[in-house]
Amino acid sequence: MLGLPGFWLKVLVGGLLSFVPVVNFLAFGYLLRLGKGVRRTGRVALPDWDDWAGLFTDGLKFAVVWLAYWLLPLLLALAFSVLFKAVGLGALAWLLVLVVFLLSPIVFSAALYRYLSRSDFKDLLDVVLIIRMAYGAFHRLIIPALVFTGICAVVLPLYGFAIFFGFVVMIAYTALSFRAMEQRRTVAL
Repeated sequence: MLGLPGFWLKVLVGGLLSFVPVVNFLAFGYLLRLGKGVRRTGRVALPDWDDWAGLFTDGLKFAVVWLAYWLLPLLLALAFSVLFKAVGLGALAWLLVLVVFLLSPIVFSAALYRYLSRSDFKDLLDVVLIIRMAYGAFHRLIIPALVFTGICAVVLPLYGFAIFFGFVVMIAYTALSFRAMEQRRTVAL
C-alpha cells in the first residue's frame, strides 16, 4: 500500500487537513471513499482529492459512524470508570477503559463496513449484527487496531498525520478482511 502512486502526497494532504477542525471533515470524507472503494473492488486504491463538497458531505457521514461506534463507547467507558473509582474499584475502571479502547477500532470498522454496504444509517441500528461482525473478525483485526493505536501514540505530536495515516491503514485492511469474510460466506451458501 505504501508503494501506491501518490500515496505519500495523498497522506500528506489528508494529514494537514486533519489538523483543522471542521476542515478535517474533508479528510474523513476521503477515508469514507477509501473504504467504499475497497469494499466495492477488493483492492486498495487511494481516491483523488477532488469534489471537495462531496468529500465534506462524506466526512459528515464518516463522523456519524465514528461518533456512534468509537467515541460514544469510549465516553461511556470513561463515565463508568468514574463511578467504579467512586466505589473503590479503580483497577476495574482502568481495565474497562482499556478494553473499550482496544475494541472500539474493531467495532467501528465493522460499523463502517456495514454502513458502506448501502450507505444507509438505518444499517447502523443493527448493533447486534455489528458486534457479531466485530467478534467474528476479532482475531484478524486486533493487530490493525493495535497498529492504529501505536501509530497514534508514537506520532501524537503530529496527531493529524497520525490519525489520518492510521485510519488509511486500518480502513484498508479491515475493509479487505470483512470483504474476504463476506465472499467466503457467499461462496459457502
